[in-house]
Amino acid sequence: MKTTLKRSVSPSQYLLSGFLVIIFTGSLLLSLPFAHREGVSISYIDALFTSFSAVCVTGLVTVDVAATFNLFGRAIVALLILLGGMGFAAVIMSIVLILGWDVGISQRNMLSEAYNLGTLRGTLVIVKTVVFASFLFQVIGTVLGFLVFRHDFSPWDALGHSLFHAISAFNNAGFDLMGNFDSMTNYRHNILLNAVTMFLIITGGLGFFVLSDVFRKRWHFRKFAMHTKIVLSMTLFLITFGTIVVIVGERVDILSALFQSVTARTAGFNTLDTGALSQFTLFFIVLLMFIGASPGSTGGGIKTTTTFAIWLSLKSLVVGVQPAAFRRRIPEDSILKAFQVLLLALLTVTLGILGVALAERGSFGFDQIVFEVVSAFATVGLSTGITTEIGAASKFILIAMMFVGRLGPITVATSMKRRETRLKHVEERIFIG
Repeated sequence: MKTTLKRSVSPSQYLLSGFLVIIFTGSLLLSLPFAHREGVSISYIDALFTSFSAVCVTGLVTVDVAATFNLFGRAIVALLILLGGMGFAAVIMSIVLILGWDVGISQRNMLSEAYNLGTLRGTLVIVKTVVFASFLFQVIGTVLGFLVFRHDFSPWDALGHSLFHAISAFNNAGFDLMGNFDSMTNYRHNILLNAVTMFLIITGGLGFFVLSDVFRKRWHFRKFAMHTKIVLSMTLFLITFGTIVVIVGERVDILSALFQSVTARTAGFNTLDTGALSQFTLFFIVLLMFIGASPGSTGGGIKTTTTFAIWLSLKSLVVGVQPAAFRRRIPEDSILKAFQVLLLALLTVTLGILGVALAERGSFGFDQIVFEVVSAFATVGLSTGITTEIGAASKFILIAMMFVGRLGPITVATSMKRRETRLKHVEERIFIG
């Protein structure tokens, strides 16, 4: 009986269950009175929304984190971000490795599913990279952030702000303790804090496989795996192109445009007032958010490699060549999966937009709703300012968007699969297009 139960539970279902356990535990802790500032109380749905947003490393909030939570509450939020960024599977595997237990096939399958590896090779290396990179980069971010925050806060408060900020930035969460929903607008021209934040966002968004490959190959681009080359190339292209678009659309300085381009890909911090951006810029940011970060990272979206694979497929259709890059051909199953991810993402976002539009019934502009839903699905956290004003129904819809976006549409879809059928039908062509 026990053997049958183990076989009936897929890695996707383990991941989904694990995330939900962490989220609901976090929501209960955040709803407790001693997690709030004196004289402040929040509803359970706001605590639940905050917990979902933290674990799904999104950054959308219905309450002001700095004005609502005390030291204990902020520590809980930071811990939830850490657990969400590392991933449930990596947390479990880290504990297993520390205790010296053997790692079986089922555990490796769960890791492969969590980080979209598609193979069991190198799963333990990924776990070690997750732990090492998370610790190293967040310590560096804390130290450098302290040099900035010490001028505006007491030493202990500056340390708390820098630690929280480093955790939030590396895990692409977008939470901040600046208060009044200002994010980093007061530090728009601070080169050090902007540079540190962008560095943490980019490294966290590259994916732990890429970081592992870069460290092992000692920065020799030619020796990198094809996946690493695609991620690095796409990241550089999107950041550069995004910066140019923001400069053209908003006519701001290069630092502000660069930061907006970097953060739009899943981080959620902002130095420009998002609600005041032109529709031209907002539309392009929606595209950047939808693409998102890279597989196996702390970010969301359909991922850079998915976008690249779709582009190569369309290019091969027009030009008549094989979908290949860096002298390597992309397998057909990868192309198929890329289109599956795209279609599932579009379906999810469409349902979310329709749901919020129906629930709010004209309270907000359609462009604001689209921006909010895509931001939630891509686990970005940018908002035009409507998150605190939406109703309970819309909050639950955004919660669903964040959860699906963090786990990935494919993971959520496969977790619903009961069993594989052996029934095979006769093949017959249909007319397409």
